[in-house]
Amino acid sequence: MIFPVLINTSIFIFLSFLHVYWAMGGTRGTNAVIPVIEDKKVFEPGPLMTLAVAAGLGIFAFIMIGNLDIFKAYVELNFFKYATLIIGIIFSLRAIGDFKYIGFFKKTTGTLFAKNDTRYYSPLCMAIAFFCYLIFFIG
Repeated sequence: MIFPVLINTSIFIFLSFLHVYWAMGGTRGTNAVIPVIEDKKVFEPGPLMTLAVAAGLGIFAFIMIGNLDIFKAYVELNFFKYATLIIGIIFSLRAIGDFKYIGFFKKTTGTLFAKNDTRYYSPLCMAIAFFCYLIFFIG
């Protein structure tokens, strides 16, 4: 039980800090993480939106670690279990995608983002979802 919790928690903490880095003006890797169509980004997230994503990922890390029942004096374990299920559903949907730009079933291929999405991002989302379901159903 502790293994999937720590894996997802670590992933969410890393991704949260990465988004903080980008929000603070960091540029490393930014050309490969946003879908591009005809040399134009599909959307251009600003610093505030990027910080919001970082905060959300930090909350997800908190929820994951809450499955170890270390906050039992404050929050019932069931809250963390069902929140973990919701996170699993979110990441399953992200892996499936929008059928246009992201996910396993995207139509856009050939761009750096599309290649990375197929190789890394969507499989990572599926792994996160798998561990969430494992935590929910077995934990």
